[in-house]
Amino acid sequence: MDRRVVVNLTPDEFVSRFFGPPNGIWPNADPNNQIVSTIGPFLTALIKRGECPVILPRRDLIALPSTLYVICWDTAHAGRVRSLLEASVAHHWCPFDGRVARLDPADRIERAILDLVGPGTTFVLRPTQQTAGPTFKALQRLVSTLGAASLRTPTAARPVGRMLREFDVALASGAAQTSLTLLKEIEGFGGISHENVAFLQIRRLAHLGHDHELLTHGSLPTLIYTEPPRLVREAVLAAWARARVVPVLESEGVDEAITLIRDSDPDIAMLVDASLHATQDGGVATVCALVALLRQDRFLAAALQENSGVAASVRALISALGAAPGTAVPPPAPALTPVLTEVEEADAGQYESPAEEPVEPHPSEDDVPPPSAAGSWLDWVAQLGTPQQVSLDAGAADEWAPACSIDEQLAAVVDGLPELAVDDLLAGVSWFLDTDDPDNPASATAMALIRHYLLAERFAPSDLGALCSLIQIFLRGAPGSAAYRELLDDLRSYAPQWVAVTNATRVLDIADAVVCGPTVDGTGRSDLVTTLLAPLNEQKRRLSISLRRLASLVGGDVGLDFDWTVQVAEAEDDGATDGNSELDPQILLYSLDTGTLARVQAAIHEQWPRARVSASAVKVGNQSLKGQTRGADIIVIATRRAAHAATGFISDNARPDAKIVFPDGSGSGSMLRVVESAILDWSI
Repeated sequence: MDRRVVVNLTPDEFVSRFFGPPNGIWPNADPNNQIVSTIGPFLTALIKRGECPVILPRRDLIALPSTLYVICWDTAHAGRVRSLLEASVAHHWCPFDGRVARLDPADRIERAILDLVGPGTTFVLRPTQQTAGPTFKALQRLVSTLGAASLRTPTAARPVGRMLREFDVALASGAAQTSLTLLKEIEGFGGISHENVAFLQIRRLAHLGHDHELLTHGSLPTLIYTEPPRLVREAVLAAWARARVVPVLESEGVDEAITLIRDSDPDIAMLVDASLHATQDGGVATVCALVALLRQDRFLAAALQENSGVAASVRALISALGAAPGTAVPPPAPALTPVLTEVEEADAGQYESPAEEPVEPHPSEDDVPPPSAAGSWLDWVAQLGTPQQVSLDAGAADEWAPACSIDEQLAAVVDGLPELAVDDLLAGVSWFLDTDDPDNPASATAMALIRHYLLAERFAPSDLGALCSLIQIFLRGAPGSAAYRELLDDLRSYAPQWVAVTNATRVLDIADAVVCGPTVDGTGRSDLVTTLLAPLNEQKRRLSISLRRLASLVGGDVGLDFDWTVQVAEAEDDGATDGNSELDPQILLYSLDTGTLARVQAAIHEQWPRARVSASAVKVGNQSLKGQTRGADIIVIATRRAAHAATGFISDNARPDAKIVFPDGSGSGSMLRVVESAILDWSI
């Protein structure tokens, strides 16, 4: 809930307060003052709220240059104005870092702005004496360009927290395009700092294996000094290890690798501390060990001795350093708490509206027990919906005992959660998916989470991607007949709410996940697939050829005889349209789900019989994967549960002219959809 309180000021009241003391640029807001002709066009935006922001000057002392306040109507408007200011004044006339200002409620001028529009909506520009004139002219051009454009309010703004949760789930479930869409929505909405936006961008680049883009990210030199969350630090260190440190270590030895770290610019080694001692990424562990040697940090070396990911050439050196007399292993560092946005900080009490009547005092923060660090999945679930609820740095879940080791107990706790805690529970599904072990699935917990998704009727695209991933985990656990039938019945009951042509790829992902799973109840499985595919068959003209053929393959496996041909496209169905069936690209499919790989291979061979398709499900790069990568014209990488080492390896070894694409999900429908698009682009 947004607890910002905005006083309903009239334009005249605001002008009177803004231009009152100590702002002496327009004394007493005298309408006959000559400055009116200069700032009049800027005041117009105050009367009619539109896309044009209110831009007003302030000068406390006549000897000082003016400060310019760019006042936006809400955080979404601020997100749009940010890019306009960047183009208008940044790098030319006035320093501008893109951040909204943190206004001081004790300052009378800034308090007037807070009472008008609230926090997180205003930029402050501070030109010098020499650039004040050009800056003002640039802003005049901006105001005249925007004119009387109406304020854009196409949809009600969604809470930033909800978008962030959906972004996490989209990444964890392999929905590459959905995560990009959500990232753009978050950037456009505003309300979070540039640092937090950069954190999200880096996490996404790391998940897709784009090491070069990550290491050349424009914000990286600054972010190193901001104490980023653990997940971001691991992502940067892993990319650095793969792209630079490990190759030098393997070819030139430990001393050269340490020299590379010492001379690096920016100093990425600043991201290393003892909290990373249990990282599961071998490259990160090796970099941490090299940093320990560089710093002669005995405590860090001692903490890393139990990490099997440290390279063999470094292990003996840190063992000797960590075993030095008087060395003690430090306790694990507490999980980093997420950075608050300006809006959240305001909600936390940094900005309080004036009260005309005395109000009962709120309990102090000392009255609320501070959150305690969760040490297991059970701890985390038990604290959901309570004042002790943990806000985790997502990487911390990697250090917990696997969910599969307490599966039945964890499922019972998840099932017993009250409705008020469900949102917080589903926000943690991304951590559950990220820590999933393909060989040891926590199937009972996955089923409990599926029930919460269905009961809460969460069927947005990112939710359906997570639902498909949870179904795959459940089926990998070889469920009993009762649990299997419960899943099929529940999915069938809620299917009318999400089965539609617009969700065709998601529907096929789920249908194929069920078909590729164990056949515990053949009749029930056939009934569910019929429920999912029948609405698509009724509107089959709206589906692409590849999706219709995939639907035919999925339905055929359970004995359905739906006709997926379209009469007006008979030539297309015969594979003769535009010569597409004659295309012969070399395609590499990468996923850790071998069933999906087999299904997509079969669909490709049916539609493009001359295409040469190879598939890989290895967890780390090897010579075989390198050969497949270098020979491929099109590379399709499903990032759901894909090892970062393998995805980065593929990106590093691909030919410059190869097309690398990422499905918007982990199932066969999502993968085939992106294959179809990539082949079309390749043929042009």
